[in-house]
This record gives sequence, C-alpha cells and structure tokens, in this order.
Amino acid sequence: MKAKVNVAHVEKKGRIGKPLFKLVLVIGLAGVVLSVGMMGVRRFFTSSYFYVDEIRWRGLHRVNQQALDEQFQSVLGQSLIDLDIDDMHADLMGNRWVKEVVIRKILPNKVDVLITERIPAAIEIDPKSKQLVLRDQEGVILEEGTKNQVGLPKMIHYEPNAYKNALILAPLLAKRSDALINLSDADNIRVQLGGGVLHFGDHDFQKRWERFLRVEGDMKRRQLVSWETDLRFPSKIVARRGHDQ
Repeated sequence: MKAKVNVAHVEKKGRIGKPLFKLVLVIGLAGVVLSVGMMGVRRFFTSSYFYVDEIRWRGLHRVNQQALDEQFQSVLGQSLIDLDIDDMHADLMGNRWVKEVVIRKILPNKVDVLITERIPAAIEIDPKSKQLVLRDQEGVILEEGTKNQVGLPKMIHYEPNAYKNALILAPLLAKRSDALINLSDADNIRVQLGGGVLHFGDHDFQKRWERFLRVEGDMKRRQLVSWETDLRFPSKIVARRGHDQ
C-alpha cells in the first residue's frame, strides 16, 4: 500500500523556505557591500588628502615659532586622522614658557595650536653669584642667566610661601628702581630700599607703605646712612639705626 503524501505540508514548507533563502541572500549581499564600503572609507581617510600640510600656531609672543616648526616637522605628512595630539600636547607642555595648550584637528589637513604663555613677574638675584633668574607669577623659572628686565621687581632668597605676597607688595614699589625684596622669611617680607630696610610683615602692605611715605621725608632730612623701619605695628612706626641684610 503506497504512503500518502501530505501535499499541504510540502506546500507550507516550501512557502517558509523561499523567504528564508531571500533573507539570507540579502544579508550576505549587504555584508559584502558593507565590507567593500568600509574598505573604501578607510582607503579614503588614509589617502594623501588627509596628510597634515600645516600647523597653525596662535598665542606666541616669547615662544619662538621657528623652533616649534623644527620641533614638530615630523607631524607634517602624517595622517590627520591618526595623529596623536596627546603626544604633541605633552611635548609642548615641556617648554618652560608654555602654561596651557589647546590643539584641534581641522579637516582635511590642518592642525591648530593655541598656546597660553607664562608671563614674567619677577627677577630673582642670587646674592653670591649675582646671576639673574626670571620667574612667572607662579614662581616657575622661565630663564636662568637672564638679562635684567626693566619694570620687573627684584627679589632675593626665593621662598615659595613668601613669593605670592611679594607680588602683591611689588606694585607699590614700582617707582623705586633700587627696591630689593627679601623673601627669606615668609612671615616678614623685608625690602632693602636706599640705605635702609623696611619690615612689612605678611599683610596690609598698602597701609604700611603709606605710613612709611609719611615719615620718609623726615628720615631723609636727618640724613640717616643706615636704618631699619618696622611697619608691622598697627599704630606706630619703629625706626632704628642698623642695616639688616
């Protein structure tokens, strides 16, 4: 006796198989197209169209651009897409004059670098060698063996805790080219001025300087050769002979 074929089952199976085959075919073709497309995109972004041909420097005043061009010559010709700007940032921050750096990639082939430079704030003088050291507002050494720069306060015996206060005091002494600020004691900033020494302490510099100006004329009339004036008392000035180095 011949087995009966379930025609309905065969037709149903056929109806399910065709859509599944089409789906597999579509996915396969999509994968091929995507692979070819990705290869094309990768080839496009690694083409010479994206090779760096210029570094634009901004914010330069004391940092030498020619020196930077030479230092980062190897960046030119690299793919902008693959360029590691973190390495550039680290190298630039190694420059004493550089305080902050912002680096941007500009498509298709430019690198933009904005540099914020440190600003000279004071000249430190070594009492023994007389060598000059240029420092910024944070006390960072910018140059050693530098030339004297007009307009910057002169200091000796650098001490970090006293330096910040000394920069507050310095503008009051701007017209006194012979003023030399001693930082050896953070609790008592002293200033060598002419033939004497002023004791300012660590605060109220404006008031204490004004008190000294009121008696300075009288001290000059007395023609004191060597003197010390202590301005740290709230209601009086203590003046005495003697010179504190």
